[in-house]
Amino acid sequence: MHLLYACDGRPDAYLVKALREAGHMVENPRDPADGVAMAAGGHYDAVIVDGFSSPTEVVAQFAAVARSALVVVIAAAGQEAEQARLLESGADACFTRPVSFIELEERLKALRRLVARARPASDASAVEMAPAIQAVRLNGREILLSRREFQVISVLAARAGEVVGFAELQQQAWGDADELRIDLLKACLSRVRRKLDTAGAGSALKLVSGHGYRLQSPSTTPADAAPANMKIF
Repeated sequence: MHLLYACDGRPDAYLVKALREAGHMVENPRDPADGVAMAAGGHYDAVIVDGFSSPTEVVAQFAAVARSALVVVIAAAGQEAEQARLLESGADACFTRPVSFIELEERLKALRRLVARARPASDASAVEMAPAIQAVRLNGREILLSRREFQVISVLAARAGEVVGFAELQQQAWGDADELRIDLLKACLSRVRRKLDTAGAGSALKLVSGHGYRLQSPSTTPADAAPANMKIF
């Protein structure tokens, strides 16, 4: 996950290190005001608010600007009334010190799963094909493709969620399958994946080793892969 860790004073070095070692990308602004600005301009999965003496107002600020990011609070006090106020002001989860890293890690994952399940079919994870300008739109961004790249992604989008074999994909995109060139196909789709990465959707394109490629929703994982939504505009 891409995390923003905002604290008032000295950061919890152990927690930040543990999050990074667990594979998360963690940004730690030096000033809380900078953190709010970063949350407004960035694409974070979660904002962790830690160590503020009056966290309710801070949580409300982050909740207002952080778009779809989760807001998780680590508070010093554990009074139920205070936690209720934090949740009411926009927090998605509250922890009190001492914090169990394992519980924090699993709670973040659980909240992300809830967000993914609640996401409507018409949200930004839809794959929108734009033949007129030879582009796709993902996560609200237009991604321009070469003619060959657009042909390949069009074939995959038309059969979203299915594995399309190498030979079939080459035949439909190139119009020729007499000589199967998996190296050219993989090179083409590697370029497409890099372009999808610019919209945070590189995971939408999956290589199924030994079989072919599949286009799926960027919000899914191999265990729960679901068809990507396709629109043409």
